[in-house]
Amino acid sequence: MFRTKTLIIITALMVSFLIPTVVFAESDAVTYGTAVVTNDQAVNDSLVVSMSGVAPPAEGSAYNAVLVSSDGTKSLDLGELSVVQPVIQGVIQATGNINFVYDSTSAGYDGQDLLVSYSRIKLTNGSGGSTAYSDNVPVNAAVYINNAMADINSIDAHLAAAIASAFSAQSSSDIDEVKTEIASAVADASTISGLADGLGANVTAAAAEDVEDSNLAEGAAGVIASAANISSWVNAAKATADNDIASQTSASVANIFAGKIFNELSAARNGWDANTDGSISSSTGEGGVAQARASAQQMATLTLEAKDLPGSKIATVAGAGGGGSVLGLGLPSVGEKIIRDLMLLSCLLGIAMVGVGSVILSRNRT
Repeated sequence: MFRTKTLIIITALMVSFLIPTVVFAESDAVTYGTAVVTNDQAVNDSLVVSMSGVAPPAEGSAYNAVLVSSDGTKSLDLGELSVVQPVIQGVIQATGNINFVYDSTSAGYDGQDLLVSYSRIKLTNGSGGSTAYSDNVPVNAAVYINNAMADINSIDAHLAAAIASAFSAQSSSDIDEVKTEIASAVADASTISGLADGLGANVTAAAAEDVEDSNLAEGAAGVIASAANISSWVNAAKATADNDIASQTSASVANIFAGKIFNELSAARNGWDANTDGSISSSTGEGGVAQARASAQQMATLTLEAKDLPGSKIATVAGAGGGGSVLGLGLPSVGEKIIRDLMLLSCLLGIAMVGVGSVILSRNRT
């Protein structure tokens, strides 16, 4: 009896200690900072790396930052990164900080959209050396983010032209010219609204590729909120044009309504500080195209850990709605974490079954 109870206790302890390891192993990883794509002279043409607690490289060496495409066929050497070790009470600290910016002042800069080509980063020990820190955006998530970004850029281009027309209408003394300019300003309203309404599908699909990534989830929420604002403001501008300018006979009165349309279109593009706190967030009533783009960039945040890059991967989706499945069959993509976790759980269950089997065998023999 004592031996049977002992085996049962040992089996229970093995399962209770090992299963939490499967569930929480992901959260145990130490992060040292982030690499975030931003705008400098063009859209997504700059990268900001911010890290702390970084061990300095070997004497006479330096870390080198390299962007890599998902499939591993392209790479971009961003240059050397300096580790600044703070001095506290006269003592140089063992670890330091990295604050690095790749932009139009950097060697090799060509203005390219970094998100289009790259979804992975590695910090190597010297040029071409081993990888010290790295991270990657899930390959399918990168596709969805770029789909959303392309639509955001298209909305931006439409709004830029619309705002220019509305601006001209504000100062014209000719009622026919005012009407012509306003008609041009709202001509693409349905196109803009349609693009904005479709942003949610792509960012939601991207966030679903890694539900544990808070940047994906928060960024997607920001894009969705800003997209709703864009659609609302553009539709309001169209309603003003149809209801208040189309039948207007006074140029001066039409100018006032043209100013309202200009403000609504400008808000759709640049956002609106609704709560007058001095900043514009990607939230309901505030975010516009600029904030939607920043939220999409947040989704592509690279969180640097002391690890090597995973193997290269090919995206299994070409656009929104694929859900990351292989050949559209609803099967998990190769390398997904759920498969790894299921394999580990299967092993644990196998161990538990062996333990239970041993108990039963022991009892039968006694």
